[in-house]
Amino acid sequence: MSIYRISTNTIPDNGLFHTINREYQMDKVENQLSTGKKHRLPRENPVEVSQSMTFHTKIHKINQFLRNIQDAEGERSLVETKIMDTVNLLQKVRELAVQGANGIYDKDDRRAIAIEIDQLLRNIVLDSNSKYKGNFLFSGFQKYTKPFELIEGAVRDIDQAMITEVRYLGDNGRHLREIDTGEYITTSIPGSEIFWSDQFQIYSQINTANFRITSDMNIMIDKYKIEFNAGDNIYAIMNKINQSPVAVRASVDIVTGGFILKSTNPHKIELADIEGGTLLQDLGILQRGRPIGPDNYNVDATVFSGSIFDSVIGLRDALLMNNSEDVGGRFLGAIDFSIENLLYHTAETGALSQRLTFLSDRLITDKESYTTSLADIEDVDITESITQLKMLEFAHRAALSGVAKTSQVTLMDFLR
Repeated sequence: MSIYRISTNTIPDNGLFHTINREYQMDKVENQLSTGKKHRLPRENPVEVSQSMTFHTKIHKINQFLRNIQDAEGERSLVETKIMDTVNLLQKVRELAVQGANGIYDKDDRRAIAIEIDQLLRNIVLDSNSKYKGNFLFSGFQKYTKPFELIEGAVRDIDQAMITEVRYLGDNGRHLREIDTGEYITTSIPGSEIFWSDQFQIYSQINTANFRITSDMNIMIDKYKIEFNAGDNIYAIMNKINQSPVAVRASVDIVTGGFILKSTNPHKIELADIEGGTLLQDLGILQRGRPIGPDNYNVDATVFSGSIFDSVIGLRDALLMNNSEDVGGRFLGAIDFSIENLLYHTAETGALSQRLTFLSDRLITDKESYTTSLADIEDVDITESITQLKMLEFAHRAALSGVAKTSQVTLMDFLR
């Protein structure tokens, strides 16, 4: 038989302890009802709180991905709009070219057509310099740089300034957006691709028959680094460029011995000597001493740009010279290539739109699933909590009543 030692303070102390503990439980339930959450602190249930934090992280990421998708869709939609605007302008240019190639028109008629084409060209340049949220759409990584610079000057037989050149000042970069974990997309296309209709070509005037590299050198072509070794001759240089992943092919002019670079798809080639090398300068491709940037080609090199703007300018000038053969042949074909390239990029942006729609639907479904799981772990059952609170209140009142009654009786009452 066990004997417990009871002192005068045992009953009130025990009553106070259980009263405080019950008040803590009541405060916990009251806090759950107030916040709607099961737990205030991680120590209350480390496993469920850890799971809850995991689901919160997943939902936060999905929300960011959905914002990225929404922003990407907005930019993609504007790109598609500007492409179609340019296509419509080029269709008008093509109609005028067909008219200008017709033998019934004389020099004055073609001059009037040329002036109209110059105005259409200005609208094309305006579309090419469009912005989205303050950033230029078609300048690659140079988002604060206007991609196309319009240069005006005097043109033969015209008493007003006309566009003589349109220069691309951006680069070949593409901005990436993360639309899912480890999944990235590009929403805009650099102007060096989208506004090009023919292969970009550079012809050096330096004979490279006896050319040989004297030290290790590296170059950059369209953001790709290509390494060369001391002793490489022109054919080794050609081979390394042609074996690289760049959309550029190197060759040598069999007549002049000059080095040739030509793009394999319509775009402006981006070139640079890097890490102190001078290979492209030595080959006569780049201007010696000129910093890395657009149009840093050697002034003696022959450059065929192949841009849409060059095609339209060439068409306009052919009309001014009353050359109906070039209008209906060479330049009309160039306009057709320009439209074809733009429509290809339109199809590319359309496919991207479908992908974004599919991914957005999947992310929304995942978010709903995670939200449901989070609610099961984190959210309190209101009915159950109210019932529990009522039971605690009843027990608390009963305990307080019992403590009040027992506290009135002491050991001194039996020593009278």
